[in-house]
Amino acid sequence: MKRLIVWFSFCLCIGAVTGAYLYVQTQGASTAQGVTGTVNAEELKAYERDGKNPFGGEISGPELTDKEYQEYIHGMSHQKVKADEKWTFFEIHPLRISWLLEHLETNDLTHKHVYKQILMKWADEDFSNAVADHNTIWEMQRGTIGKAKRLLSPEEEAEYINENN
Repeated sequence: MKRLIVWFSFCLCIGAVTGAYLYVQTQGASTAQGVTGTVNAEELKAYERDGKNPFGGEISGPELTDKEYQEYIHGMSHQKVKADEKWTFFEIHPLRISWLLEHLETNDLTHKHVYKQILMKWADEDFSNAVADHNTIWEMQRGTIGKAKRLLSPEEEAEYINENN
């Protein structure tokens, strides 16, 4: 009986480690294929020229799903919030926001109203609720680590952008 318990525990540990590894691999695989950080007008033009979206990804506007909306909004929110862990970063840029808004009505999305509410505020440069915006998306993604705690100060935001450039 003791051997069975040890064997079962061993298998359970292996399964947990494998599951955690696979989860990190799939969650860490950015829709934009690793493109993160700041963006400038030149890069945005290069993305467009190369047939990529404003986030540097291959997915076109009509192909956007809830997963991409969540990833892009979540990644942009990291610029504004303090959280213990941040795994993606997309600089907030008006072109990115307008591109996401442009495709909201043409795509079949479960949480369309949530994305629209967040993006409309951000389009007006209202980031006062970025902590709640981040945590709403984070919860949709079943986040367990990295809940936003507060807004970054302007100095902290500049430092975060600088570090992720």
